[in-house]
Amino acid sequence: MPDLTKQSFDYHRGLESPLVFFRREWKAIALFGGGFSLLMAAAILWIDPAFFYPRLQTDTLYYYLKALSLVQTGSTSAHLAVNVPSFPYAAMPGVLRAPFIALFRDFDDQLRGMQLFNILILDAVALMSAYIFSWTLDRRHHWLAIAFAFAFTALSPVWIANIFSPLADAPYAAFTLFAILLSIRILCDERPLLANRGLIVLYCVAFVLAFLMRFTAPVLLVFAAVLARGRWKSRELSPAAKRWLIVTPIVAVVLLVAFNFQAIFGRYFIEPISFIVKGDKPAMLINLFGVAVPDQILPDFHLGFSRPPVIDLFYAQFAHTATDALWTLVGFAISAIVVFGMWRARNRFLPETLYLFAPLIVLTLMLPSTSRYLMSYQPFLWIFFYQGARALFRKLVPSGSVSRGMRLAASAAAALVIVAVGGLRWYRVAGTGADRSLAVSLARAPEFVADVSKTFRSVRSFVETLPKDSTLLISGRGEVGRWTAITGRLYYQPDSALVTVAAGKHVYLIVECGTLEVCQSFPEWKNRMLDRLCMFGEFQYDSVFAVKSKWARAEILRVKPAT
Repeated sequence: MPDLTKQSFDYHRGLESPLVFFRREWKAIALFGGGFSLLMAAAILWIDPAFFYPRLQTDTLYYYLKALSLVQTGSTSAHLAVNVPSFPYAAMPGVLRAPFIALFRDFDDQLRGMQLFNILILDAVALMSAYIFSWTLDRRHHWLAIAFAFAFTALSPVWIANIFSPLADAPYAAFTLFAILLSIRILCDERPLLANRGLIVLYCVAFVLAFLMRFTAPVLLVFAAVLARGRWKSRELSPAAKRWLIVTPIVAVVLLVAFNFQAIFGRYFIEPISFIVKGDKPAMLINLFGVAVPDQILPDFHLGFSRPPVIDLFYAQFAHTATDALWTLVGFAISAIVVFGMWRARNRFLPETLYLFAPLIVLTLMLPSTSRYLMSYQPFLWIFFYQGARALFRKLVPSGSVSRGMRLAASAAAALVIVAVGGLRWYRVAGTGADRSLAVSLARAPEFVADVSKTFRSVRSFVETLPKDSTLLISGRGEVGRWTAITGRLYYQPDSALVTVAAGKHVYLIVECGTLEVCQSFPEWKNRMLDRLCMFGEFQYDSVFAVKSKWARAEILRVKPAT
């Protein structure tokens, strides 16, 4: 039986250096990477930052508040409201952008600085992904890997969201891919390990930063362990080096877990357990192979559904229509090619395969986020799909029997896929998380952006008229803290003391929507928020501000104890 660890180690030892790849392909990098960067920078400078106000929620908001707290107090201990304790959450995605909060006073300038910085992060991810994907291509086709990586990024709604919002996906992918490339360079070098002290230190820095971004980062050690095992079998490791390779990572992970105990066990450890208890297990598997994996091969695969398959945190529906059911089967076919490619390439890409499998159970459990979390593993899934598709093609079409007509047919099929993917993105440039009927096409995007921007610019103008010291705001879940970040106004989490607080402070309920997913039922959303306040006493509400447009809406109500 062949020794797969030894074979994969030998394969990685023979890989071209990233620096050699980048130097040789600098023209393609300048063309595709530069074009992507200029396009994204133009979009950032064109779009009014007010358009992104309603998108500052949940993860993006929590990261921003962590960064704001660090700049203002020197600590990442942040509060959503004045009457609640600090929330446990990963701080590094916010800390990475904190310099822009320190440099600029106005929120709009801070946000634009973060967005321009995010372009550089996405550039790094695309370049490293292109280099990894080039491992499967002839050298003359390496420029295609660069073109594909940047085109994929530009067409992916989630990658683009990582430019416009301070999310964790892009920096986590950047640090993990960088750590993987460093581990190959360190472990596959013919020199002794300690000859690469500088690279080892750099790997440790990348590992720590990746861990602080997302606590699944220890799976990086699986990739390194497979390469280390291959070098071990080559008898190139001394007993002292073996002990160092085993003990050091264990100690490092234990220390990192201890320093982040509150965030890990106060929030992130609980989430997988809740999905195990409450989640729809068959739906999780269908979501993995029918949507999440295909989304890494076709950047907007999920947009092909008439309605988002994931209904809520724990359930999904993949057959709202017969077309949706058929599209899910297409997703399974894509996943089957990926799995087949893994098997075919196991002698070369064993570290990549095990690195992907290591977190897969946890990622599958996280039903609403499985597609997003798999983004960090995209270049390896590209490799497996390419290997599987090429192997199938060779089985169906023996070598030497490819006619000119077959080449033309294959080219036409590839062009059709490109047109379909581009068409989906054109048709649903906004509203990607809503029903197909609510989608905004690229042609209507300027109108949509202007509409939402104008609406929320007026909301900000009104909120800034409220006295800072005596005003407390109430909002829906996921939005609490939004106007703290934008205007400095603080929030109050409704509780049994709300009647007393409303008698002594200016308390305002903000009901707002600026995303198509939320604006579908604004009256019901408002009524749910009012019903929630009724749990804590009797109040009267005075509407002091209201604005309504085609794609956005907001209302602010003064909350007073009932008389």
